Amino acid sequence: MNNYTLALKNKVMKAIDDYSMLRGASKVVVGFSGGADSVCLLHILSKLRNEIGFEIIGAHVNHGIRGDEALRDADFAQDFCKQLGVAFKLLNVDCVSKAREMGVSVEECGRLLRYDFFYSLADCNTRIATAHNSNDNTETVLFNLARGSSVKGVGGIPPVRGNIIRPLIYCARKEIEGYSRENNLQFVTDSTNLCDDYTRNKIRHKILPVLEEINPEAVSNVRTAPFPE
Repeated sequence: MNNYTLALKNKVMKAIDDYSMLRGASKVVVGFSGGADSVCLLHILSKLRNEIGFEIIGAHVNHGIRGDEALRDADFAQDFCKQLGVAFKLLNVDCVSKAREMGVSVEECGRLLRYDFFYSLADCNTRIATAHNSNDNTETVLFNLARGSSVKGVGGIPPVRGNIIRPLIYCARKEIEGYSRENNLQFVTDSTNLCDDYTRNKIRHKILPVLEEINPEAVSNVRTAPFPE
């Protein structure tokens, strides 16, 4: 087993053990965009499902925003699930229209629709796994600091919230990328993640690289901050 593969598996298992993520779970619904993080999550969980004993569903949402690119992502997600022998579920939705109806931003509407879809596939013995990692947690902490959040809000992304679990929460993005290279994993890239129109993208592209220049372990150090209850 290669370096990144072993390290990431160990960190995932530690997160699962530390927070009892899969205790009593017979099924895991994975929020599966087809991006690098969710590909890594689905792949590692598919390797662990026989060791731990659970079935997996890959759940993909086409928000109806990015046209042919979104259709490409949905096709990729379905094909990848098929390769792993994982059940695949797809939701097609017009997020722009729904956001207008709900009176919320398109981004917030997309989040609400995704989780509603995930919950619709779950029962009392199901966990919903999202691919949030330690970089995402650092971005959240910095975003909350910039907004003037309380100390509790600065704690970042909780590893477990109800039946939602984040098995990659101890893993840095560079480790996820290394895992993908070692396992020859393909993934798709959402073009909206490459621009700086969104606050999180500005943090990801401009602030985190500077912090890691100051200290290569900056992401890991933020990860040790206490999570909110």
